[in-house]
Amino acid sequence: MLKWLALAATLWAMPASAKNWYLVATSESRTTAYFIDRDSIVTTSTSLRRVTAWSVHSTDDSDGTASRELVLEFDCANPRYRFLHLTSYTASLTVVADDVGSGTWRTVSSGSLDDSARQFACSGGIRPTSAKNYGAGNPFKAGRAALSDGSSSSSGSNAYSGGTNKH
Repeated sequence: MLKWLALAATLWAMPASAKNWYLVATSESRTTAYFIDRDSIVTTSTSLRRVTAWSVHSTDDSDGTASRELVLEFDCANPRYRFLHLTSYTASLTVVADDVGSGTWRTVSSGSLDDSARQFACSGGIRPTSAKNYGAGNPFKAGRAALSDGSSSSSGSNAYSGGTNKH
């Protein structure tokens, strides 16, 4: 009986694994769609937010990578971010590589995909208001469709720059 209670308590305390993917931005060149799981946004310190993101490419890289799942940390006080973990996938979602990120801070350029992602993370998933919800399913197919048919979170625009994203 105690074993069952301990198991039930452990399962109840585990975080939910459901995802809540939002298409935050697409690149101006229509080569990348950038999704963030809104439910993954975690405040790690006063100005830092950690998120799970998914980057979908319009075509496969030379090594077969079609998309990447990323764990990123954004600094809401300064325009920067860092990679904590990266998993690369083929179009059939087979893992190509699974790597720990360098943790090196990188600058966020205004109007970039990373800028839209930072706005989304730092606002708790409220901005940009053009972000479109795609629910719990893996965002790969939705990303490829958005890149091929021209749809995006806001017709390819970043809500803050008024135009398409630079990267």
